[in-house]
Amino acid sequence: MRLHFGTNRFNFLDPSRLIRSCRDAEDAGFDHLWFPDSQLHCGDVFLNLLTALQHTERASVGTLIVNPVTRHPSVTAASIAAVDSYAPGRVMLGIGAGDTAVLQVGLRPARLAEMEHAVAAIRGLLAGQTIEFRAARPARLDRPRAVPVIIASGGPKTLRIAGANADGAVLRIGADPELIQWGYDEFRAGAQAAGRDPDALFVAVHLHTVITDDQELANARGRVLAAGYYEVNRRLWDRLGLQWPCAPVEKILERVWPDFHHAEDMELAARMVAEIPLEAARRFCLMGSAAEVREQLERLVSRLPWMRHVTLQPNLPGAAFIAACARAVIPAFR
Repeated sequence: MRLHFGTNRFNFLDPSRLIRSCRDAEDAGFDHLWFPDSQLHCGDVFLNLLTALQHTERASVGTLIVNPVTRHPSVTAASIAAVDSYAPGRVMLGIGAGDTAVLQVGLRPARLAEMEHAVAAIRGLLAGQTIEFRAARPARLDRPRAVPVIIASGGPKTLRIAGANADGAVLRIGADPELIQWGYDEFRAGAQAAGRDPDALFVAVHLHTVITDDQELANARGRVLAAGYYEVNRRLWDRLGLQWPCAPVEKILERVWPDFHHAEDMELAARMVAEIPLEAARRFCLMGSAAEVREQLERLVSRLPWMRHVTLQPNLPGAAFIAACARAVIPAFR
C-alpha cells in the first residue's frame, strides 16, 4: 500500500541549510514538509514555509504546530493565507494547544474551548466569512484562501473536536497500534456526531522516529521519547497498562529543560529515564536501524490499513535521517 510521508524539524536558522534540507527531503520522497512554531528557537514559521515553497516543486508544506495563545487567530489566518497565495493548494495549517512556544514564555496551553473557538475563527476567515472578535464590527479577511486547517493532538476530546470542526487531524499518540486505533476512533466519532464524513478528512499519524545503527543510542533516545508521552499525556501509559518506573517526572524536569521531547541535553534526559523498559519505549516511537524502522512501520500498516499519511519526526534530524528514509524506508511503501 502506498503511504504518503511527511517529516518535520526544519527549524534551521541558516537559510542555506533550510533550503538544502527541504530539497533533499522532497527528493527523498517526502510528500509533506512540516514546520514547528517555536519563536525562541525556530525563527518565523511562516517565513520558513514560504522559503520551502519557493525551493521545492511538489511537496506540500504546513505548520506543525501553531497555537492560539502566542498568535491571535486573525494573525494566523492572515499569515497562512499570504503564504498560500505563493503556491495555491500546497499549504496546510496545523494547530494545537501549544507546548514549548507557550511554556517557555510563562503561558499555558490553550484549553479546549479556546482551541475550538480558534479553529472556527480561522476556518471562517479563510472561507471569507465575517467573524466576531468583540470589536465594534465583525472581522473579515480581505484576501481569504482555501487552506485546510488540521488539529494535532493525542487527547480524546481534542480529537473529537478535530473530527467535528477541522479539516483533519494529526494523531500524536505514539507508535502502538492499539493507541493509534483508539485515537482514530475518537476522531471518527467526533466527525460522525457532527454529521460529517470522516473518510473525507485528512488524517496523518505522527511518529517520533530514531534512526541509527548505534543500538545503545537508539535505546536511550527511545526511552526519552516514551518519557515525553508520559509527561504530556500519562493516560496513554495507563491505557497500555504501563507503570512509570523512574523518579517523579516533576523532579526530573527540574533538570531536563524544557521537556523530554525537546530536551537540550538528551544524554542527561536518557540517564534520568534509563529504567524505562525497552518494550515500553517501542510502543511510543519507531527506533533502530533504517531497516528496523521500516519493519516496525510495515507492522503498523498491516494492523491499521486505513493509514495513508505518516509523519516521521526525527529525534536525530539531519541529512543522515533523510538519506536513510530515502534508501531503506520510503521505497518499501511505493
